[in-house]
Amino acid sequence: MSCKKESKLASPVPQVTSLTSDGFIVEWAPVEGAAEYVYVLDEGTDQSTAECSVTFVGLTQGEHTVKVKAVAAGYVDSDWGDVVADIEDVSLLMSLEYVGNGAFNIDFVPSEDVETIRYAVVSAVSMPLPESRQAFEDGTLEGIEVTDAVSVPVVRDSIGPYAVYARGITATGLESETQYSQIMAFGAGLTVDHFDLVAMDLTATIHDESVASSGLLVVSKSVLAELGMSIEEITETYASFGMITPIPDGETGIVALNGYEDYDYVMGVAGFDASGNFVACGSFSFHSDFADESLPLPGNMTIEVSEITETTARVKYVMGENTRAYYQAVMTVADYNDLVDYGASLPEYDNPEDYVRDYVAVYGATLFADDDYVWPNLLPGTDYVAVGFPMNGNGTFGYGASAKKEFATAGTAAASVSGYGLISRGAETIAVIRPLGAEEIKAVMGR
Repeated sequence: MSCKKESKLASPVPQVTSLTSDGFIVEWAPVEGAAEYVYVLDEGTDQSTAECSVTFVGLTQGEHTVKVKAVAAGYVDSDWGDVVADIEDVSLLMSLEYVGNGAFNIDFVPSEDVETIRYAVVSAVSMPLPESRQAFEDGTLEGIEVTDAVSVPVVRDSIGPYAVYARGITATGLESETQYSQIMAFGAGLTVDHFDLVAMDLTATIHDESVASSGLLVVSKSVLAELGMSIEEITETYASFGMITPIPDGETGIVALNGYEDYDYVMGVAGFDASGNFVACGSFSFHSDFADESLPLPGNMTIEVSEITETTARVKYVMGENTRAYYQAVMTVADYNDLVDYGASLPEYDNPEDYVRDYVAVYGATLFADDDYVWPNLLPGTDYVAVGFPMNGNGTFGYGASAKKEFATAGTAAASVSGYGLISRGAETIAVIRPLGAEEIKAVMGR
């Protein structure tokens, strides 16, 4: 019988090598002879690993103790080595307070361990919001500042809209999660939810008690230059004629854009009181970027036609995935064929049906959601076609496959009718704010 005494393994020396707001990494040098390591977090159960590091996440703020020992067959377990990790309370709350046109306050509520705050105020329409947020977190966004104040006044020449990003920083350099908020420094404010070449999604955000709703119109900068008018003058005139649709506080609206790359728009913002009276006017500029080549093309659109009578038909449009918007129209088959024939005569169209798409883009409807609508004013006994031309956020640079569905109304046909007559959707047309043209503005301003 052997009386050889087993050797005792040396103790690991754990160290905290990385610390976050909810966890840390503990590492140690390999122990000679060790097959694996047993570790314990606080008063938890024993865990084992063959590695020389352990990562802990999802922990609360405060001190946490980690113990580690080396083990192997034929050896006595080592003594425990331990280390204490102190997870700092690194959190930050942020709110924006409207002060006046172009002015607002940023109010911070930092946790006890936060010593400084890194923040940035940028135009919410200068670049897509995910890009500006990423640039802030990378430290590459222009205009980043550092403060230890809990309230920062901001005064700008424009009403915005502004995106504000902030992070709390501890003395050890630990940073909180990014806080984000947005404000238009105008009583009848609007929050920009998303934009691309096709449209801008907005939410009315009212800051002034005397204002109940916001409205907006959009004009290209080139049209303003051609007319020699200010956006404020046009906005006031359109509002006084009741030609700007009010958006109640918290409700959303869509501004359809021309789909052009590298294009300048000017937005006129109107405020209305509870009685619908025009009470405030502001403006901001928007420059469209370039097409995002990473966007997938729209999936297939479906069109279904049912409940057909002599003069009506229910037409249901269902968008495919990745569809931002689509052009829509119902016309006679004869008119459709005439448009195709005309497109075939134009050298710039390799596919004559693309001319139909461009025609519908101007004279049809642009929709941003599925549509289920009973079309009125159809002719009895007539062949019709419902068409749809989907696009992604790149607009004319991101068309998907067109959709088409033919149907015939009941009854007896009258004399042949043609002339590119698109059927009107009537009073139920989905409200979308569209860019105003020069001739349209001239007609209104000349009243």
